Amino acid sequence: MSRRADRLGSAALRAVGQQPGAEIRGTRLEVDDRVHGVAVPYLWLDLDDVPMARRRGVIDGHAVRLRYSDRPLHLELSPDDSLERLIFEIAEQFRCEAIIPEELRGVRSNISVAFDAWDLGARGSGISDTGVGLLVYTVTHMLRARLLKKPADEAVDDIIETPRGNLARLVGHALAELPALVDDQAAYAVPALEIARLVGEMANDAGEDGDASESDRERHRLLIPVDWDAVNEEKAEAEGADALPAPDADYRVFTTQFDIELRGDQLYRDFALRTLRADLDEHAKAQTVSVTRLAQRMGRLFEATRFDGWTIAEEDGDLDPTRLARVIIDPADEQIHRLPRPQPTTNALVTFLLDTTGSMKVQRYETMAVLVDTLVRALDMAGVATEVLGFTTSTWAGGESAKAWKAAGEPANPGRLCDLQHIVYKSADQSWRHARFSLAAMLRVDHYREGVDGEALEWAHRRSLSWNPVGDGADDTGAGPRRAIVAISDGAPMETSTSATNRDGLLHEHLRHTADSIMRSSPVELGAIGVDLDVSPFYVNAVDVDLTGTLTISSYDALARLFG
Repeated sequence: MSRRADRLGSAALRAVGQQPGAEIRGTRLEVDDRVHGVAVPYLWLDLDDVPMARRRGVIDGHAVRLRYSDRPLHLELSPDDSLERLIFEIAEQFRCEAIIPEELRGVRSNISVAFDAWDLGARGSGISDTGVGLLVYTVTHMLRARLLKKPADEAVDDIIETPRGNLARLVGHALAELPALVDDQAAYAVPALEIARLVGEMANDAGEDGDASESDRERHRLLIPVDWDAVNEEKAEAEGADALPAPDADYRVFTTQFDIELRGDQLYRDFALRTLRADLDEHAKAQTVSVTRLAQRMGRLFEATRFDGWTIAEEDGDLDPTRLARVIIDPADEQIHRLPRPQPTTNALVTFLLDTTGSMKVQRYETMAVLVDTLVRALDMAGVATEVLGFTTSTWAGGESAKAWKAAGEPANPGRLCDLQHIVYKSADQSWRHARFSLAAMLRVDHYREGVDGEALEWAHRRSLSWNPVGDGADDTGAGPRRAIVAISDGAPMETSTSATNRDGLLHEHLRHTADSIMRSSPVELGAIGVDLDVSPFYVNAVDVDLTGTLTISSYDALARLFG
């Protein structure tokens, strides 16, 4: 699923589901930064190469679940047995669909499309080859027919006729109670749990294992949803297992005493920088992209208009107060109006935040340097301000910060435990020409070590907000200057000393929390370019760029895909 589709889907999810914190991230649904698993077979979020109609139905199915189901209550009531929990999940989903109001009949129709597409695939996949598969498939159709008044078609009838007859004698009494209870989740759960329990017992009597094995899940991927484990984890947390802290709740820094900020031209001697600049120019010449043509594209991408006075003596528009006397002199004179005169402007700042850590010490770091250097030249020509920032550490494995921690008695959970090195390859008030030797330092990897991405993003964000453009920077809507950050990374945060002395996931969660906070509450636009890795788990607005070969104009169109 493309990042644009993710964003559009998330918007629809929040609107229909009435959950402002809901977000689609790849194949996961998250609510307020926590995975929100819904183990319903026809609501998979693995939507790559899926027709738009089915995609809408899957998203709407999740949305009505968010809207009409009390999540904590559902987890509290869910049974422990895996098969029983799957049946209970499906029953709860149909309850939510049964109470969709008439004004959302389009949502109901979309979900039907998603169900029918899943059902067709399920029939062709051999989903009913095992007892468990046939039981779940049959009870799914029985629940749907009872709650949504949608009986199975002839092809489905041929498959489920025998097991439906057996199940009806076993669960018919509980199934008949469900429709009258759809408006009361707790009351509805009583017969739903009875159905789940009886189906589980039936599977056990038949010699089937209710807890599906990994091999079973692989064979029946249309039966066991990808969200299965997420529901299990949520269930465990709801029952009192040790839950992870809220995102960013426990992030701290042991010391900032040894953190440094340098310019790119302070990293190496002048002679080395001149050699690097010549190498970078040679690499750039080998590419097939015209900087002038690229500048035109960048100008259109970041162009806005600002008010530049009025044109007078117009026949329509706003009434010109300076020409009211002409109405008295000549009532037939129509040239008494004025129109605002727009002036194109590119009052914007684009900040490139580069992952200059050890994992980039392969051939792609050269291509990244060419990509960024060329984009900066083009944006400079288009009148767009740019900053190029990099992040790494001053040394490996903690450095002076780790020594200070040991001297302090090695307290538990010290937080970030390393010496940050932030690099300004180009500041916003510099032109490309004035910063070209500093930019050339990107082409040498002696300073590429470890990375704390979350704090680097915070730093880039602070710099972006503090930028003061020439003039008031307002466009003709009264809005201020446009600011955007482009993070370029090939992986997740990694710093050895911090990872060894704190809980798992500390740096990952801090990066994701920081990125989400900017996306939701900052005027700064945020996007990310993934290098040989999908960075969408950390950045909602992300694209991938292949840096293993020659750059083409499509490589540089990454900015248009992020901000266009």
